[in-house]
Amino acid sequence: MKKFIVLCACVLMGIGSLSAQSYRNEIGLRLGGSGGLTYRYHLNEGNAIEGILSTYWYSGVSVTGLYEWTKPVINNDFYLYYGAGIHLGAFRDQFALGIDGIVGLEYQIPTVPIALSLDYKPGIHFLPIEHWWVGLYDVAFSVKFTF
Repeated sequence: MKKFIVLCACVLMGIGSLSAQSYRNEIGLRLGGSGGLTYRYHLNEGNAIEGILSTYWYSGVSVTGLYEWTKPVINNDFYLYYGAGIHLGAFRDQFALGIDGIVGLEYQIPTVPIALSLDYKPGIHFLPIEHWWVGLYDVAFSVKFTF
């Protein structure tokens, strides 16, 4: 049992020795206004693209694509990210198109390949014209596996 514990500790310390943002990919769950699956790919230090597949309680689904900028804050484990993009979806049997913004704070847990984030993602549906709306209440918490 002692050998197993020592082995697990060594593995976790090895993972923890990776520097922040040493990963290029993140995949996980976004829990909030437009909750669903999220995937982020870091293009380079400071730039990323994110895709979000969301479902809504009122029979809707959307795909959002965002271009994001990232900056370390506090220390190298915390990152501020912000960006903009578009979404396509189907809501109540109608096609929807709109724009989105995003701003959030992400924490990369140093000892495991997990990132936690809290973000605000307002959006505007501008098609179909008769059902356009502004969504200002999309706050979400995400848990992502990083690799």
